[in-house]
Amino acid sequence: MTYQATIAPVMASSCNSCHSGATASGGVVTNTYEGLKIIALNGKLYGSVSHASGFSSMPQNGNKLSACNIDKIKTWIDAGALQN
Repeated sequence: MTYQATIAPVMASSCNSCHSGATASGGVVTNTYEGLKIIALNGKLYGSVSHASGFSSMPQNGNKLSACNIDKIKTWIDAGALQN
């Protein structure tokens, strides 16, 4: 499981339209490794995509990510959210 081959494509298809660049919604940036690592390591990424209590469910106004993609994100985070 790698950031570039696995995680970045999930972010591109489900998150980056709202969370990229200087106008990123909520100041959350998902289209760069550096931005994504912050929310991966502080728990916000997994909490949001898994629709956990106490987190803003993401994607907002969209369908929840597939269980497969949520599992990929969790596995990547649990492995240290490496840029590989």
